[in-house]
Parts: sequence; structure tokens; C-alpha cells
Amino acid sequence: MSDDDETYSVGYGKPPKEHQFKPGKSGNPKGRPKGPGNIYKSILKQAAKKVLVVENGVEKKMAKIDVVIAAMLNEGAKGDVPAGRLVTNMTAVATQMSQDASQSGYSDEDLKVMLAEADWQNMLVKLKEE
Repeated sequence: MSDDDETYSVGYGKPPKEHQFKPGKSGNPKGRPKGPGNIYKSILKQAAKKVLVVENGVEKKMAKIDVVIAAMLNEGAKGDVPAGRLVTNMTAVATQMSQDASQSGYSDEDLKVMLAEADWQNMLVKLKEE
């Protein structure tokens, strides 16, 4: 035995050298399990999936959310009041969301300052590269 083996004391939290993890290996090779995730992301992921739809005798692939919206619009057009109300509410929400997205909340002066700052940062990057 070498000097290290003689001075190493086995005990609580100090397993024998032959039972310790080897370099590059862990005690949990599969890693930590994924959590339940985010319900919003899950809904978006499922809504974006494509399904095969027959429309006017023609097969085509559409996102699930598009199929649902088309079905609601068709039901509303047939006179289904709850479907019509839902379509109206969804249209109002979508309109509000698009308006919120188009309004940045920054004035022209703010945008000028941000653009000037971005140019200044680009100049620093170019100087570092030289």
C-alpha cells in the first residue's frame, strides 16, 4: 500500500477507494428527472401540431388550432350562439394582443438613444476584433 492508502481513514461519508465514483462517472447517470413543465408551453406545442384534414374533398395538413378556429367559425355561422360568442371574444382578445405587440411603449427619443447605444456597442466589438 502507498502512503495515501495508509492515511486515508474509512468512515461515515468516506467510502473505501474502490467503492468511490470513478472520474467522469456520477452516482446519478440518468440525471435529474424533468419536472411537469409549463402548461402554457404544452398547450402551444399541442396546438401547433399538424393534423390531416379533408376540406372540400382535398386533403391538407393544418395546425390543430387552425382546425379548432375553423370549426368554431363554421358552428357560429350555422347559428350556434355559444360558438359565435366564443369567436367574437377570441377576435377581441387577438385584436388587443396585436395592438399591444405593435405598441413598443418607447418614444421616438427613446428609440434614438437605444440605436445610438447599439451603434456604440458595435463599435466596441469591432475594436476588440482588431
